[in-house]
Amino acid sequence: MRRLHGRVIFRGKARGLALVSPTAIGFLGGVDPETGIVIERGHPLYGQCVAGRVLVFPTGKGSTVGSYTLYRLSKRGLAPAAIINARSEAIVAVGAIMAGIPMVDLVDISQITTGDVVEVDGEDVVIGGERVTEYPRLVFVKLGGSLITDKDVEATARPDVIRRLAEEMRRALDEHPDLRLLVGHGSGSFGHVVAQRYQVQSGCSDWHGYALTSAAATRLNRIVTDAFLDAGVPVVSIQPSASARCREGELIDLAVHPAQEVLKHGLVPLVYGDVALDEVWGTTIISTEAILVYLARALGPQRILLMGEVEGVFSADPRRDPDAHLIPVINASRVEEAERVLGGSHAVDVTGGMRSKVHLMMDLVREFPDLRVRLLSGLQAGLLERALGDPEFRAGTLITA
Repeated sequence: MRRLHGRVIFRGKARGLALVSPTAIGFLGGVDPETGIVIERGHPLYGQCVAGRVLVFPTGKGSTVGSYTLYRLSKRGLAPAAIINARSEAIVAVGAIMAGIPMVDLVDISQITTGDVVEVDGEDVVIGGERVTEYPRLVFVKLGGSLITDKDVEATARPDVIRRLAEEMRRALDEHPDLRLLVGHGSGSFGHVVAQRYQVQSGCSDWHGYALTSAAATRLNRIVTDAFLDAGVPVVSIQPSASARCREGELIDLAVHPAQEVLKHGLVPLVYGDVALDEVWGTTIISTEAILVYLARALGPQRILLMGEVEGVFSADPRRDPDAHLIPVINASRVEEAERVLGGSHAVDVTGGMRSKVHLMMDLVREFPDLRVRLLSGLQAGLLERALGDPEFRAGTLITA
C-alpha cells in the first residue's frame, strides 16, 4: 500500500475505487445531476459515472453553480465517495462542504490511477488494499452462447443443458447461503446469426436488422429465464439495451442500479449479450463479457466463471486440432505470451470469439489483481456447482494477474 498526505478541505473518511481525470472537471454542465454521468463532450471521463467513486482530478472549473450540482448529486445518492485534487478551488471546495463529501488537496495525483482502491481519512490518502465490495461472496457466471445453443443451427437452444446448469446453481445457493450470483448468457445461434446477416455490430444500414437481432436475443433470454425460475433460481432479467450507450463499439454507459437493487433483495440479476445504440456507428452489439466487465467495476465480484463448450483456453481449437492442449494459467501481465495461445471460436460470433473475450478479462484482472477469472466447461455435469461452492476449485483455465 502507498500513503499520501494532503490538506483537508472537508474532513471525513471514505473508501472506494478511484476515477481519475488528467484534466479539470466542471460540475455545472459537465456532470448530469440526475445520473452522475460526465456529459462534457471531449472530456477524458465522458460517459463515466462519478457516483460512489473516489474522484481524482487536478482542479475544478466553470460556474459557481457547480457547487450546487455537487449538492444535488449528494441528495440523489450520486455523489463521489470522496474528492482528491492537486489544488482545490472555491467551486468544488464549497460543493464538497455543502454535500458532506470528504475532500483533500495538495496531493500528488499522478500516484493514483483509475481502478485503484483508495481510502481518504482526514488528510491521509491510502492507495491499495482489498477491493471494495458490498457482497464478499459475489460470483459472476457467464453461460456461453455456444454452450446453451447450437451455434451451427439458427435459433436452436439446448434446453437440457440450460436446465442442468440452473439446477447446479440452485444447489450451490442452497448449500452456501452467503453466495451471491449475477448471471449472464451469450446469444449464440439466436442473436449472432441475425446480427451477422445485417452487420448490426458495426452499424447496420437496414435498421430492421437491429429490431430482429434484439428480438432474437430476447427470445433466448426468455428461455433461460423460464428454465432458471423453474429450477428455483430467482433470476430477474435485466435488458442491457434499455440503458446501454456505446461509442465505436465500446460500452461507455450502462445502468448499474437495477442489478444492485436486485442483489440487495437476494435475487439473481440475469443479463445477456444484446444490441445497443452507438453514438458513432448507430448500432452495435455488446458482448456478455463487456457487460460483466462494466458491472464488475461497480459491484466488485470475488470471481468470474466463464462457462463454455470446451474445458478452457487451448493452444488451438480442440475441435479441429487433435494436438491442441489446455492452457491452465494465463498471466495477464504477460501480454505477448498470452497472445500466442489465443485463438478465435469456430462458429459465427460477431463479438470477436475467444481472443477478444480473454483480452477483456485480462484487462479487468490487471485492473483488479485480486479478482479471479476461470474458464470452464459447462458440458461437464457438476463442474459449475463445484466451482461455485469452492473458491479454490481448480479446473479449466485461470486468468491471473
